[in-house]
Amino acid sequence: MQLAPLRKEIKDLKLKVAKHSQNQFIWHHDEQGNLVLQFGKTETITLPLITLRPYQQEIQHKLFNEGFKRFFLVRPRRSGKEIESWTLLIQGALTQPGLYLMIYPTNIRARLVLWEGAVLLNDQNEAKSLRFLDMIPKPCIKHLNQQDMTIQLTNGAVIRVLGSDIDPDKLRGVNVLGAVFSEYAFSDPRVLHILMPVFRQNQGWFILQTTFNGMNHAYRYLQSIKTNPAWVWRIDSVESLKDDQGKRYITDDMIDEDRKAGMPEFLIQQEYYSVITVQHERLYFSREMQNIDENKRIIPELILPNTLVYAFYDLGVNDSTAVILVQLDHLHNPNIIYYLEANNHPIQYYIDEAHRFCNKHYLRLHSHFLPHDGKNRDKATTKSTQDIFQELGEAAYCVPKPQRKIDAINLMRRMLYRTQFNQENAARLIDCLSNYSKVFDEKNNIYKDHPLHDWTSHAVDAYQT
Repeated sequence: MQLAPLRKEIKDLKLKVAKHSQNQFIWHHDEQGNLVLQFGKTETITLPLITLRPYQQEIQHKLFNEGFKRFFLVRPRRSGKEIESWTLLIQGALTQPGLYLMIYPTNIRARLVLWEGAVLLNDQNEAKSLRFLDMIPKPCIKHLNQQDMTIQLTNGAVIRVLGSDIDPDKLRGVNVLGAVFSEYAFSDPRVLHILMPVFRQNQGWFILQTTFNGMNHAYRYLQSIKTNPAWVWRIDSVESLKDDQGKRYITDDMIDEDRKAGMPEFLIQQEYYSVITVQHERLYFSREMQNIDENKRIIPELILPNTLVYAFYDLGVNDSTAVILVQLDHLHNPNIIYYLEANNHPIQYYIDEAHRFCNKHYLRLHSHFLPHDGKNRDKATTKSTQDIFQELGEAAYCVPKPQRKIDAINLMRRMLYRTQFNQENAARLIDCLSNYSKVFDEKNNIYKDHPLHDWTSHAVDAYQT
């Protein structure tokens, strides 16, 4: 009798037993598609803890039973987006160990809405609430890190809650099995771009969940996937979300509450009826970007042959540097053929990348234009950024600082009516211009006429240059 195969079989059996004891539960799906966890011989817990609505059960079934892995869900306000997304993420983590991400527009919002947030329960007897973190059964939690907003489960899975305002490059190489992008239309789309190769490689799944935010990156992405059979997409409004008796979940009385509180009508239409609106009250370039889209000035493979190229910069010190490569046509209209944004690189890197692109397309890079702070001298080297360019043999010029930001914004508005974009190489710049927004004054419930500094700022400042 050969002992080696028997020893291997016993070893494998011990590993399976050890793994089972670490998991502390077994699971199966019931007839309704809910996840049933069994702890020992007697205790069972059925997830989700909050009963899903019919339209949410449909997504649950398509994800866990039909095997769909790409979802784009435009849901109105008060439709239970957070409950739906969070419970699906939990179920995914409990049934297939791996890394799962719940991604919000900002880290602050991630903490306030989900990590520290709760949902009110419909209890006729008394007002009750359930914390989002308590939707994960306590026997399934091995460790919870408050600072990093990370949950380790007993089966080896990890759930992390974060904002898209982190450096997206930090997510390169992470092996994500499932993710939810909450309010995707208000988030930095670069996070999805970076994670997409991972989803393709490991056959992971993700949900883009949002309300509309004008004709920005989310709107354009939705148009691009509508005919793709691999995607499940829905555009819902308060009129399409109904219970089994045909009653609306979000009534006119609920909407009138927000109207009385001063919510603008364009936001009512966007948040409740999923209507694409030109948001000139909030987005600086909403009309201009709509005009660009309608007049088809986002052009595939746009490059002017035998035409000089000029580089325009926003210089980052402790954050991103942005570079726009532009060709001018015979009427001096800008044709943007390439956009680059990165951080933690010396200025030589951006110069080399600009030349690399131009050489690839047999074009000549004529000169570089820097913002006014390109003249600032480093205390250690006593050199300015303009000096570095010139020492490298590059023609570099600094443009004046605008006296007022609003004057620069108005000039950019006029220039956008003359600008064309390379669809493949300037997508990030288009996203930033589409999302460039005003600061909201919560005290007075109005938008101030100065810009919010966020992920869009570097690209817009390079366009300003």
